Amino acid sequence: MSDENTQRRYLRRVLAQGAEQLGVALAEVAETTEDAETAHGGTVYGWRDRTIGAPVIRDGERLWLRATGEHEDWAAGEDWRGNQDAARLTGIPKPTLLEATEWREEEVVNRAELMTYVPDPVCSRTPELREPFDAPDAWWYGLRRAMDTLAAQRTSRGSESRTRYDPDLRVFFGTRATAFTPAWRTEHMDVQWSNLTAPHLWLLDWESWGRAPAGYGAASLYCHSLLVPQTARRVREVFGDILDTTEGRYAQACVIVHLLRRALGGDYTDLVLPLHGLADRILREDR
Repeated sequence: MSDENTQRRYLRRVLAQGAEQLGVALAEVAETTEDAETAHGGTVYGWRDRTIGAPVIRDGERLWLRATGEHEDWAAGEDWRGNQDAARLTGIPKPTLLEATEWREEEVVNRAELMTYVPDPVCSRTPELREPFDAPDAWWYGLRRAMDTLAAQRTSRGSESRTRYDPDLRVFFGTRATAFTPAWRTEHMDVQWSNLTAPHLWLLDWESWGRAPAGYGAASLYCHSLLVPQTARRVREVFGDILDTTEGRYAQACVIVHLLRRALGGDYTDLVLPLHGLADRILREDR
């Protein structure tokens, strides 16, 4: 499944099988390459074609079907059941998981998840923002409220251990970043512009949420905004009380390392220098 066309054919087949098992009909839509788990009207392939999603119809109602496949050794971890575990979270604008089904093909486990449909388009076709984002204060306050609500909800997902983050921090920044004192709370872990919608706010893609450095979500959104300074400033206005602390700087360092590692594989190439500039600033602040 290394060839892109072969992978996409496989995903379309899994999506069709999932639709049949869950008793829904695939809607007639055009394909899109947007990197998000849902979009306005089209079929969506996730990061590096790991997942597929598309609108479906059941009893006249428009819903969303997400499907993926994974080797059986990897089909039991937290990421595999992220949307399922997120179903118990309350007070957060997110799609609702309605049903799910799994089936095996030799050493591969396939999974299809039926969710409520989000009619609002994603804020950006790419995770990193490339054009100014204009939204009313209510949208920003809603985002802050949603992330604060999530932070207060307990879970055993994720990790509260520095050993998950400090080795990479040492590789990129020596001991400077590991001198920060982190705090821990429940975070989305992938707050970026193709996982947010407007004009109505929805938080998408709950694959990897869990316990993490406090402020990780705000740090992620800020780092994904660096190519558009005016929006980056707005993010800091909304989340500055989190980002401008030693805990928030630790979270930013963790996000920077994550994105720089992704850049080694060809992602986020335009963000590399802005990320290093941000790293220099936050590391100076706690000297």
